[in-house]
Amino acid sequence: MTISIGSHSLINAVLLAPMAGVTDLPFRRVVHRLGAGLVISEMVASDELVRARPDVVRRAAGAGEFRPLAIQ
Repeated sequence: MTISIGSHSLINAVLLAPMAGVTDLPFRRVVHRLGAGLVISEMVASDELVRARPDVVRRAAGAGEFRPLAIQ
């Protein structure tokens, strides 16, 4: 089963739900390596990301590793 989001088709219907305190970068890497069609980061406050608050930057870290990209 394939899922499409707009013009993007995922390789499968396995999605990692965003969970604060759980879906950190190492966990997202493991789930991605196991074949998930989409991994989503922990919630990131965009205003705090622009201010480069260290904990928020950490939550968004590694975003460029995954395609398609999804940040909550």
